[in-house]
Amino acid sequence: EKAKTVLEELAILDIHSIEQPIEAGNWKEMAKLCAETPTPIALDEELIGILNYDSKVDLLKEIKPQFIILKPTLIGGFSGSDEWIKLAENQNIGWWITSALESNIGLNAIAQYTYPKQNPMPQGLGTGGLFTNNTPSHLDLKGEQLWFKN
Repeated sequence: EKAKTVLEELAILDIHSIEQPIEAGNWKEMAKLCAETPTPIALDEELIGILNYDSKVDLLKEIKPQFIILKPTLIGGFSGSDEWIKLAENQNIGWWITSALESNIGLNAIAQYTYPKQNPMPQGLGTGGLFTNNTPSHLDLKGEQLWFKN
């Protein structure tokens, strides 16, 4: 009930969506929230550790989220992400890709994987600036866009 109240309060602000508002593993409660929410819900942590195809199908069919957030390094790499994307699109569930805590090398790989998908939604690709001993990067964040430097 508390999560539902918060979602109702957020709806007034007309925000795009909220990342998973309750702890992962509560499929029935999450399904109820997704069915009743005035604020779209994007699952992210719920996807981590779900590597079996049938389990992915079951999760999306039961919860019916409005969106899923894909963190390739945490959900089975690029092939796991491809599987989630296909399943989500088959159920009219939106998606976007984010980087987690990757180095510049990991961020570069995720950016190159993401670009050809041509998803019109903004993607959540970080700058890789978390590490003090990071490798040099050919990526440049200009405003809200990530670019490859020549």
